[in-house]
Amino acid sequence: MHTLLAPLDWGLGHAARSLALAHRLEGEGHRISWAGSGPAAEMLRRELPVSTPVHELPSYRVHYRSKSMVWNVARQLWHWQGTIRTERRATAELVTRLGVERIVSDSRFGCYDPRVESVCVTHQLHPNTGFAPATAAYRWQLRHFDAYWVPDHGGHDRLSGKLSSAQGYENVEYIGPLPHIRGSEGEAPYDLLALLSGPEPMRTRLEEILLPQLGESPLDIRLVRGLPHPGTPALKTNIRILPYADTPTLSRLLTAARFVIARPGYSTLMDLRALGKPAILIPTPGQTEQAYLAQRAQLQGWAVAVMDQEKLDLGAAVARVRQLI
Repeated sequence: MHTLLAPLDWGLGHAARSLALAHRLEGEGHRISWAGSGPAAEMLRRELPVSTPVHELPSYRVHYRSKSMVWNVARQLWHWQGTIRTERRATAELVTRLGVERIVSDSRFGCYDPRVESVCVTHQLHPNTGFAPATAAYRWQLRHFDAYWVPDHGGHDRLSGKLSSAQGYENVEYIGPLPHIRGSEGEAPYDLLALLSGPEPMRTRLEEILLPQLGESPLDIRLVRGLPHPGTPALKTNIRILPYADTPTLSRLLTAARFVIARPGYSTLMDLRALGKPAILIPTPGQTEQAYLAQRAQLQGWAVAVMDQEKLDLGAAVARVRQLI
């Protein structure tokens, strides 16, 4: 089946797990075409063969400027609604021009078409917004899809917890986790890998908080800034900084690290669990889903949750995560 795969441009996690899904689908004999926007499309172009086009979709341009999820959503909702209408037209054009037989949308609300099977990949069938009208609007958008693929196991101990409950939905399939990173040798063992990711300006703010504390740490550290362009700040020699890490590099770094500090984006959590890495998880302010996932990972006993990045004490967090190793 000719499948159009379209990940959301809300950080790089959707693109990462879509690459893992594409690998699985191609192994089953399906043909994949790609569509995306923003940093997600940039990542796809880095990871895919140069001969593989990534068709352009409108960008959601997500920003988190407040600790209030309600305020963040309210101030961007008008733009997102316009984006959904535009991507619906763009998706319809791609279905016609490419001869697409199925659409697999990783959380892009407008990537569906009534002429073909339209599947939504999501671990959030019940988003934890803390604001009932926003939750209702989210579920209203999901009604356009014919089926839902949840990248998790179906048991009560699933990584996504209550977010992925099938209650109230039809045609939900738990397809298993989609880790993008596999274990890979080649990097000498070291202490801490710090992964920066997610929407601005909060990615930069976490970097500002982390860098002074990393520079004072006696640990052997690697820092991936999650930026598509070069340029790194000068720090002490205990820190090796990379602006961006492709899949082979990140695989080596994650395999060699004793523990990790990262945002608890769901795709990152799938990678960490697949590799059995203890982690310090710092939710993006205002992103209630990440706050829930960080607390759940801590309750499951494999992570330390730091719920307020402004109060991060790296030394104390490291002491706690070492108890999990």
